[in-house]
Amino acid sequence: MEVLSYDPKKHHDKKGRRWHFMRHRAFDDREPGERPFVLYFRDDERTVFGVLRFERAKDNPYRGYATMIRKIMTDAEFRASLLDESTETVWRGR
Repeated sequence: MEVLSYDPKKHHDKKGRRWHFMRHRAFDDREPGERPFVLYFRDDERTVFGVLRFERAKDNPYRGYATMIRKIMTDAEFRASLLDESTETVWRGR
């Protein structure tokens, strides 16, 4: 089974720009650390869309959810490496 979970918390960067995050979760017979980790993001204006993806959750070097979000919002170079306009379809209806 797979589920998309929207993070309802209001995330703002230092300039006051609002960001939205949604996590894709796969529930299967693998151990949690062996399952893929996928975090979709977009800005409030719907001009920036991207995804942070790891084949295995345990390969995520940022460990903390808040740390990943902060890095995406504040590090433009890092964020640019994650941009993917095709992920806009994930946000339809949200």
